[in-house]
Amino acid sequence: MEQDLQVRPLGLYIHIPWCLSHCGYCSFFTQKYSRKASDDYFRLLISEKNAHLKRGLGELSTVYFGGGTPSLLTSQQISELLSGLPLAVNAEITMETNPIQITDSFAEELRKTPVNRLSLGLQSMRDEELAYLQRKHRAADIPAKVKLLQEAGFDNISGDYIYGLPGSDLGDLDLALAPLLQLPLQHISCYLLEIYEDSALAPDIGLLPADDVLAQQYYRMRELATQAGFAQYEISNFARPGHESRHNLLYWQGDDCLALGASACGYYKGLRYCHPADLEDYAQIVGSGELFADEDPLADAIPDYIMMRLRLMKGLSIKEFQSRFGQDFRAGRQAKLERLSYLGLIRDDGDNVRLSEAALFISNAVIAELL
Repeated sequence: MEQDLQVRPLGLYIHIPWCLSHCGYCSFFTQKYSRKASDDYFRLLISEKNAHLKRGLGELSTVYFGGGTPSLLTSQQISELLSGLPLAVNAEITMETNPIQITDSFAEELRKTPVNRLSLGLQSMRDEELAYLQRKHRAADIPAKVKLLQEAGFDNISGDYIYGLPGSDLGDLDLALAPLLQLPLQHISCYLLEIYEDSALAPDIGLLPADDVLAQQYYRMRELATQAGFAQYEISNFARPGHESRHNLLYWQGDDCLALGASACGYYKGLRYCHPADLEDYAQIVGSGELFADEDPLADAIPDYIMMRLRLMKGLSIKEFQSRFGQDFRAGRQAKLERLSYLGLIRDDGDNVRLSEAALFISNAVIAELL
């Protein structure tokens, strides 16, 4: 159990599983949308929210609607889910949004809610890649849709990008990413395509680029984002000054985050829990009131903390680690730290340990050495 009892930021994640169609690369828990099922699920979310409120809930610094396609919620449902929550005055409230839904009426209705940050599932600005990823929007439509959101009053907009598609090279990356970086976005999340053996794209696993090609794409991506005025603050995330994702920082910093909905995982008061990725099982948990039924007393708290902190460009603070866990970070790791530093894979200035630029693409392997 952690030694540090100081109050840290608290966030809330709400999982909305509904999708109009399932994208072949997606590994998240999703279900085909139906109005009745969606309405039934919404009532469960309200019940789970009210149960937390009844137990007592601290001030929320962030709320994140993820999925699935949370933008399928109506403005009334969004507002009802947020109603009664102890939101901080400057709370960041993010909603993942499918570009095909962005219309004048959508933006107008969404503006009636407390949502103040949007994360757009752009994925690429090449129609060939969008088709491969089974996205329904087209690249040429995106600039006008972003402008529409801005005109409606949304001034904190993020865009997702997926690189490393089968057969792709640096030229393909430039064609897909450069136009995206020209959009008036405040944040970019760049993810390497992962194809799972049980997914629709599984036959293409053997066509994925070699590791050296993927590394070239990763570092080219960093170069382009920096040239466009974005600062990298996490392995896969770039932001204009002051527009880092405050919600995702909760995860990377090891702060508390409650989670509502099927498949949602939270970390609250030293316990990590995950709801089942099944609608009926989730309904049973809500009905029983045992919201932390699968809680884990965090035997892996320290490895989790190290792994997440080292994803940040600023790295891990030795002093903060000592304060939080009552342990010396270097104890039992000094030889590994010296070896990784000698290899040029970490930077250790005595107060902080962080990944070197050369280690960013192979971060998982480097961090594993310290776990």
